[in-house]
Amino acid sequence: MGLRRSLDDYKQNRDTEDRFPGERRTQLGQFTGSEQRLVHVSPDGSLRDYSYPLSGLHGISASRFGVQVDGRVTWFDANDGATQTAEGASFVETTHSFERFDIVQRDFTDTLSHVTVFELRGEAPDRLEIVGFVEFTPEGQEGRIGQLIHDGETVELYHNREHDYLGASTELEVTPQVLETFDEILADEPQSFPREGAAESYEGSRLTGGVSFRAELENGRTTIVTTLSDVEAQPRSAGLEQVGNQIQHYSSSNSFTAKQRSEPLTDDTNRLVETDLTVLDLLSAPTGARIAGPDFDPHYQYSGGYGYTWFRDDGEISTFLLEAGERLGLDLAERHRKSAQLYLRTQLADGRWPHRVWPMNGRLAPGWANGHLEGSETQYQADQTASVLIFLANYLSSHHGSLPEDTIRDIETALELGIEGMDLSLEADGLPTECENAWENMNGRFTHTAAKFLHAYSAIATTPLNTSVRDHATTQAKHIYNALETMWCPGRGIYGLRLDEGELDVRVDSTTFSLIDAHLAYEDVDDVSEERRRRLGTHLGTAFDCLWTETDSIQGLVRFEDDTWRRRDQSSEKVWTVSTGWGAYAAEKAIRLGISDHRFDPTVWSDRLFTEIDLSGSLCLRSGYLPEQFFDSGEPDSATPLGWSHAIRLATYAARSTREAKAESGHTSSNH
Repeated sequence: MGLRRSLDDYKQNRDTEDRFPGERRTQLGQFTGSEQRLVHVSPDGSLRDYSYPLSGLHGISASRFGVQVDGRVTWFDANDGATQTAEGASFVETTHSFERFDIVQRDFTDTLSHVTVFELRGEAPDRLEIVGFVEFTPEGQEGRIGQLIHDGETVELYHNREHDYLGASTELEVTPQVLETFDEILADEPQSFPREGAAESYEGSRLTGGVSFRAELENGRTTIVTTLSDVEAQPRSAGLEQVGNQIQHYSSSNSFTAKQRSEPLTDDTNRLVETDLTVLDLLSAPTGARIAGPDFDPHYQYSGGYGYTWFRDDGEISTFLLEAGERLGLDLAERHRKSAQLYLRTQLADGRWPHRVWPMNGRLAPGWANGHLEGSETQYQADQTASVLIFLANYLSSHHGSLPEDTIRDIETALELGIEGMDLSLEADGLPTECENAWENMNGRFTHTAAKFLHAYSAIATTPLNTSVRDHATTQAKHIYNALETMWCPGRGIYGLRLDEGELDVRVDSTTFSLIDAHLAYEDVDDVSEERRRRLGTHLGTAFDCLWTETDSIQGLVRFEDDTWRRRDQSSEKVWTVSTGWGAYAAEKAIRLGISDHRFDPTVWSDRLFTEIDLSGSLCLRSGYLPEQFFDSGEPDSATPLGWSHAIRLATYAARSTREAKAESGHTSSNH
């Protein structure tokens, strides 16, 4: 999304109370994608690429579609009669209803191509054409773009390496669209595209990424194809040929029907599982690395960007998938293999991992928590390394018998090196050193970081490794277990958020839910005392009560007390789906840990919290997507869908299903 489109959105939304102006939001609509391309289809059928982190190609930054009947244009975004459904990761259907006819728009991706089929249903009016406007930003450029129109029909947009193409199955009349002038950019009102009339000069029309078109219908159909390419990997002739082949293939209704039917369909009972796996597939690059979410803030005005792979998010997702797959009998072996290979390839020489990397290739990405690369521990998020090591340890333990010998040796080496990396961040008192927290907004010595270290050391201590490594991991786990007493606040009945210059910060923080999983892992190393179980139960009960928020529109948990991020005009903390899902997951694990008394019933809290992230819950959108945050008004905000939230939901559903199956002698109940 170029600066011009961001400024248009800013002008439209600068006075809103619960919307950040200038962003490219994805809370409404659906995604269609492949491993290399991620395209958002809004409820009005307009398209936008979020593909750069997956493929290195930018593609479409803005678009608009409509119909022209007897010379009069009606844009779909001005028509209220639209409905939308999606099937799997690659197929979205949007129906635009008019008085006497419907236009059915079907969108799907095929590697680096995106196909849009428009089909007329109902009484055919005279002289009906599909009209559209598509703006490309090859290599992220909105200026200095070249435009070629081959044979008057196929359009090629390029800057340097990235060459993008647009073509149609029926006769296409193309009109290049020139960029706004400075005066128009600075005007109070946003610009509307496409503009009336043709470009004033050939020169101006060939230096723009925008193109408007009219496409005739043939037998009530036309197929529009856009393809992204790297000219060094695919020369122009091959790119043009690919567009032509895609058009020819998908202009056939039989080919399209076959594509539609190839999507996996499940019954309603498994719709949640399918939705969560689909989202994680959409966010995944060919390397197996996942973006945190679609990058909605292209100019980083309100966030630090989401189109990267964080090793915390990705490691947690991998662990959740490992657990869910085993509990539900899902075939996720290839996902696990790709994740393990990614972590092995990106581990640093000191056994740790960087802040974030590019999903497309695993290279170091821009970030603010790479202090350990500069020689400073403070600007580093030590929990990220622990999260990856937990997955690698669990993966090796559960799949040891089926992994190739060289993979086993590589994981063993990574775990041994990883222990050394965690040791670097562990102080003599048994707590991790001062570093950044999981929310990336403060420094200190955090309970969450200690919990992840306890979990990682405990998992490694029970992994088939040599005795000396396991013994060292056991010693470190016991050291942290005892040191956690430092974080207990008897006055509030919680484990505090952090030590800040030696003082305990006694705010409630949802990241401390990780204590439950950590102690479950520690149970396989040494006993968890009854006093510790009692404190964990008191902590969870207090945390849930303090973080629970209920409005007329939503219910769920806020991130932590006094959280001020992305409030806009709201005076209080916002509800987060990660925190709510994490709470439900922790409650399930608390049942396994035997934490329950008359003041805190984990089963009740698991039901209560999971209900809100379930498909019919107040924090779940109609698409099935979980956005990162919500305003009290019920307006969803930030990255949508957020991979971390979907992985937590899937793992929690799996844990609940297992518990219910045991309670009901093999019968799994479901609300889906």
